[in-house]
Amino acid sequence: MGFKKIRFGTKIVEAAKSGRRFCDCHVFFGGTGAVGGTAVLQMLALYERMMAIKAPKEDEVPIIVATARTREEIEVFTSRLFRFVQAVHGKNCLPTRVRNGYLTHSGVFISLERFQVVPLPGLERLQVTPPPERRDVVAQYLRSIGSDIEAGANNIYEALKQAIARSRPFSTFLEAYYRQHLFQGTNKFRSVHLCIPLPSLMAYHLLDLEIACSLIEGMGRERTEELKEAFVLAIRDDVALIQEKLAENVIVAHTTSVGGMFDEEVAQDGTLKRTIRLGFAHSALDTRLKEKQKFAEKLTELYAAKGIKMLITAAAIGIDEVRVSSDVPVHKYVGQMLFDAEREVFPGSKAQQPLDSRASREAGRPVPVRQVIRVFRPLTVPFEEESDEPVSFERGEDLKPSFVIRSGENGFFTVANAEALYRVMRVASASELGLVMASTGLFGDDPLCPWFKDNLCYYTETDNSRAVFDFLSQPLLRNSQLSGLEPMALQDLGSAKHQAELHTLGLLILLHRLRTLDIDAIPPYVDLQNFDEKDFFIKKSRPLTFEDVIGWDMEELARDLRLLLSAEEPEDLEFLTPFRGRMHDDLYPKRQLARRKVLEAVLKASWMPCCIGSPVIFEKDGKAVMKVGYYVAPLDLLVERRGSVMQKMKELYSAAPRPYSFEQFRDYHICAGGFIDLRPHAILCTATNPSQDLGKRVKRFQSVIDLRKAITEIEPFSIFSMCGLLAVIYRLHAMYATLREASVELGTLPEFRWHMPRDEQGHILLVPGIVEALRMVSEGLEKNTGTEFLDGVWGYERPEIEDRREALLKKRS
Repeated sequence: MGFKKIRFGTKIVEAAKSGRRFCDCHVFFGGTGAVGGTAVLQMLALYERMMAIKAPKEDEVPIIVATARTREEIEVFTSRLFRFVQAVHGKNCLPTRVRNGYLTHSGVFISLERFQVVPLPGLERLQVTPPPERRDVVAQYLRSIGSDIEAGANNIYEALKQAIARSRPFSTFLEAYYRQHLFQGTNKFRSVHLCIPLPSLMAYHLLDLEIACSLIEGMGRERTEELKEAFVLAIRDDVALIQEKLAENVIVAHTTSVGGMFDEEVAQDGTLKRTIRLGFAHSALDTRLKEKQKFAEKLTELYAAKGIKMLITAAAIGIDEVRVSSDVPVHKYVGQMLFDAEREVFPGSKAQQPLDSRASREAGRPVPVRQVIRVFRPLTVPFEEESDEPVSFERGEDLKPSFVIRSGENGFFTVANAEALYRVMRVASASELGLVMASTGLFGDDPLCPWFKDNLCYYTETDNSRAVFDFLSQPLLRNSQLSGLEPMALQDLGSAKHQAELHTLGLLILLHRLRTLDIDAIPPYVDLQNFDEKDFFIKKSRPLTFEDVIGWDMEELARDLRLLLSAEEPEDLEFLTPFRGRMHDDLYPKRQLARRKVLEAVLKASWMPCCIGSPVIFEKDGKAVMKVGYYVAPLDLLVERRGSVMQKMKELYSAAPRPYSFEQFRDYHICAGGFIDLRPHAILCTATNPSQDLGKRVKRFQSVIDLRKAITEIEPFSIFSMCGLLAVIYRLHAMYATLREASVELGTLPEFRWHMPRDEQGHILLVPGIVEALRMVSEGLEKNTGTEFLDGVWGYERPEIEDRREALLKKRS
């Protein structure tokens, strides 16, 4: 085997001239998602390139089948398909609707079909069923398979096992499609692609099965795990059947589930030890990630052993959609918590869709309405509050960021989220992954240098990642990180520590712009109908640079942050601006109203972190207070009482015997969990979970000197975390000193120091996504690539090295 693949152009020309591929049918399960949808579009592009070389015969129509779970997913992909075709061929060549799909102007038929994998049809919506009704749903399902909820655990277990063993969702769909739509003389499907994220399916969606088993007396954990195992094997056998009888090429798009963010070491007994080292997760208490990664490894072994090609993505998957000024759905698990709550947390939080709605009809019962993230006035309470007094929140207004990025099953996140994720985890663009799948499915694997050696393709980041970073650095997207008015993170990817760190930077940018805002630039007779308060705020204030940070005074910064976070009304923010036109201001009421609109936008921007899930702790009158929304990501908690946060912490602390104080346990969650701590101190944590002895691993500091000394005493290249305003400012000062080492004369030798852009005057702009990526590297959360030494400085500052020259020269003489 060689090291170079056959040229792509050669494959296209040979396939076109042979004419053998123009009657093929390809199926993409999950073909409307990030990788699947891109693979469909890449295959369409390949066919059209072939047709430009040699036109197919009149009756030759390639078929590409793409499946989706819901009509909404089909609608989103259809919009993407039309936009893609219009961008390439113009609006006169848009596809024509034919039955359940579209015929392109080139003569390729794209069939869009509904398909969903569920372990036990009938239990698939158990999670969104109100808890009191779940047992009845399980009982109804058991009757449908010939059992009964009172039949005893043994009988029910056997019935469920048999039902799972009969599950053949993929081959059943293919056989039905073949009978209904393909000529009986047609050979096998040319290719079948599984683009459904099976690890997520196993780790997350089998929760329905776990809930069902928990409602069956005597079932137990062991039998539940056996049923889950049976489902994994049933799906494997189903895909193996496709490989054997139905398709020429079967490819499974797979992941490590942690983007390759793990280490491997050989233990003393010779076994391989694996450690996940990932700073991105839904919440600080997320246990689903480990389950997902476990299933990923298991599926790789099972499928490859059956000769099925496994495309394993060991990096983040690139961007497949950008929504402009659109609302953002609440994370599905947060939405479930709202639905399951005893009472409404905000007006409409437990609302259900009408029984005659499409979703309710499909589920057979009313289902929750779609909840979106909203901006509302947070709750401010003493941090130590333990009151049982019920609380409720305003409904608020929909949060509509300028840009929301979607990346397949990762969900929705901000530009800053994406920049940090891709710089740390690295990124494989959806286009390159889709092209590998499409080309292998169409032409077969490369005979000289196969993608799938031993049926495995471990696909890490490549040079194609430059396209992703070129996209993120476009001015519109880059400026969204610098405005101070945009959310820095969202719930789908940015919860917990990562979310809190990005929001902290967002608040610093917001405060800086407010302090540099030329609010007197509002004209006295401003046209209020056409006045854009957000545009005015951005244009009449300065972006934050590292040079600005260096000039900050800690006491003044803490004071101004306190004023920002304590503000209840827009007028409370006036004294943070260099407002000079207060005399006779009442003579210009339009200017007063415009100024209030600007400050109101700032006030709501200061609320966003709490509304998204990151509580903020700051000092007021010498005591710690907390601003919090209805969801607290660090604790995966729904706030229903004034003292919910402290009550939850004490509940967790009491759940097991611990050799350290509650205060250290509390500080651990503040620091490592993802609270935004803006008190003028620092907390340093070297623990990765609360089962460790936090007495020696969680410490507070009041000076940079002591904090720096403590960092130098940490085991080099181990994981640690920091929080507190002192820690944030120390971090930024240390980063600035490192970034200043970049010199044009050294070319690319300064490596990561060139990541941060400079303005026209040479000032280093503070870009939150890049700062967050450097933070992760500095705190031991970099990706193990073999060259990660080039990604940043562990510990923020290089330790001083003893000058040995004098001693060595003396010894020599």
